[in-house]
Parts: sequence; structure tokens; C-alpha cells
Amino acid sequence: MLKTSKIAISLPTEDFNKIEKIRKKLGLQRSAVIDKAIRFWLDSIEEERLVKQYEAGYRNNPEVIEEIKAMEQASADAFGEDGWE
Repeated sequence: MLKTSKIAISLPTEDFNKIEKIRKKLGLQRSAVIDKAIRFWLDSIEEERLVKQYEAGYRNNPEVIEEIKAMEQASADAFGEDGWE
């Protein structure tokens, strides 16, 4: 069973009312809405971290012109003169 913890939060009334309207329409509990929002936020932080890691790796080891030309040729060979074969 998933271990859970409880928290209390305060929101501006306007935001609370918008969330309530949406969650009722979707048939979700408040906890489910907050959980989805937090998971979305955490996932976006992880995605941002991975993008920065990828960019740093690319800056440290950029493609050289020979690699670019080889990939262009491989693509041309794969698609042939008429595109998809």
C-alpha cells in the first residue's frame, strides 16, 4: 500500500473556485487534483533537468562536420531518390 502524508494549503479564492469547478466536472477528489498537479510539476522539473544535461553533453561534445555529412548521406541512402520506398 502506498504510504501517504497530509498537508494543508491555502489558495487564492479565485484559483480555488476554478479548481473546484474543474474537479467536480471530472469527478475527482481534491487530493487527486493536487496529486496530479504535483506529479506534473515534478515531471516537468525532471524533464528540464534531462534537457539541460543533454544540452551540456552536446556543448561538451558537439558534432563535427564529418559526422553531419555522414548522417545526411545515411538519410539520403535510407530514403532513396523518391523518398519512402
